[in-house]
Amino acid sequence: MHFSLLSSKNLKKLSKLSYKEDKMRPIRIATRASRLALIQSNYIRKQLQNICPELEISIVEVSTKGDLDKSDFLYKSESIGLFTSEVEKFLLEGKADIAVHSLKDLPTVSIPELVIAAIPKRESAADALISFVPVTSISDLPLGATVGTSSLRRIAMLKHIRNDLKCVPLRGNVETRVHAVALGKVDAAIIACAGLNRLNIADKISVVLAPNEFVPAPAQGALAVQIRTDDAELAKLVSKLDDEHTRVAVEIERYILAAAQGGCSIPLGVYAEIHDDTITIYVMFSDTEAKKYIKLSKTGSVAEGKALAKTLVEELFEAGAGEILDQIKDRLKDNNL
Repeated sequence: MHFSLLSSKNLKKLSKLSYKEDKMRPIRIATRASRLALIQSNYIRKQLQNICPELEISIVEVSTKGDLDKSDFLYKSESIGLFTSEVEKFLLEGKADIAVHSLKDLPTVSIPELVIAAIPKRESAADALISFVPVTSISDLPLGATVGTSSLRRIAMLKHIRNDLKCVPLRGNVETRVHAVALGKVDAAIIACAGLNRLNIADKISVVLAPNEFVPAPAQGALAVQIRTDDAELAKLVSKLDDEHTRVAVEIERYILAAAQGGCSIPLGVYAEIHDDTITIYVMFSDTEAKKYIKLSKTGSVAEGKALAKTLVEELFEAGAGEILDQIKDRLKDNNL
């Protein structure tokens, strides 16, 4: 299984290498054109300019399939690379030098010519409940409430908690989804805290859902700074943005995602939490109706993280993950999805 991540050892080597600030070429950052994506890319631009003040950096906006197709549930789309493939193409064609992605959107199978040279410190990994009426938990939602989400993971967890809730498709940017709740088009919505925080609209959150209970998508809240594999000069600079704890956690989360053969089309949540030298990994896997619901966790030293992840994958499949995958594939095939 090959990931487009630099190893910790190589990142440390790169970050110690020197480079000539006055000779650094102008840099182009490719990004999705949404307001959130632009905020994320401008954050990376600012961090790079803090390191190299003379660096000239421009933003290149790219429209993606995921931005253009807002119909129905997300899992019914060709979800692999839905929000990232066009941005990566700009890198491959030399139209940009850096791509900034929400790491949870990137496929786990890497493109050999590209590498994730840095994963900055993670924002909140948690999901948030946004409700039309005041609530303190999912349990407080009205009987039969409509909840907007296009994520099978969120749908499965909602049904596990409250099987009376009606999950309805809700696509569009973060602001559009928040506005749908404010207008009463849906009773509530589940949205990642990271996007709300970055957009400075965290005041819209009714409840922050604890990630060890309502398990996030793998790498949720983390950014990926991607460059061409052969761009050694830029790698020296970009690697300085890398946060080691974040990288360790999301590598483990994405390892489990890859081992489960998953993407947006399976109800899988993974969250790795690090405190000092201890890591706890939480995994949730379910069928689409939450009738077969698996939730596991393992705790150990950070050094044991990969071994713990492998054990969790084995236990997932022993608990019936293979049968769930087969059911989901059959359902998608039967519905021509």
